[in-house]
Amino acid sequence: MENWQRVLAFAHPAWMVVSIALAVATARMGLEIRRRRLKGRPPGRALRERHLRFGQISIGMVALGFLAGPPSMLYLRERASFDSFHFVLGLIVLGLFLWTAWSGRALASGDQEARDVHRIAAGAAIAAALASSIAGFTLLP
Repeated sequence: MENWQRVLAFAHPAWMVVSIALAVATARMGLEIRRRRLKGRPPGRALRERHLRFGQISIGMVALGFLAGPPSMLYLRERASFDSFHFVLGLIVLGLFLWTAWSGRALASGDQEARDVHRIAAGAAIAAALASSIAGFTLLP
């Protein structure tokens, strides 16, 4: 493998690490919103807007990272694009993040019943993303 290919092979993992870190930061904001609500204090518009903005960015980054994974496998690692446990976990991660986005949108539109679904989907998405990152270690050059 040429030097530049080896360096590029780390672009997808680095992108996904940043995506997961952003998702964790978003989850922390969501937990702060929840804490304030449970204490009877209003969470504040600025915190909600920042949570929503960070959430949209992290979900977009996860989706782009998912799309970048198969070409990275094929062209930079010279392996089959869809033939790994990491890919299967990636599908699950993408689905969970999209579920988080869907429930978050419902919550932002006033559907309070989506609150528990959103919290569970977000936690599961981050946990699955961490599991997927561990499974991806074996694919590093």
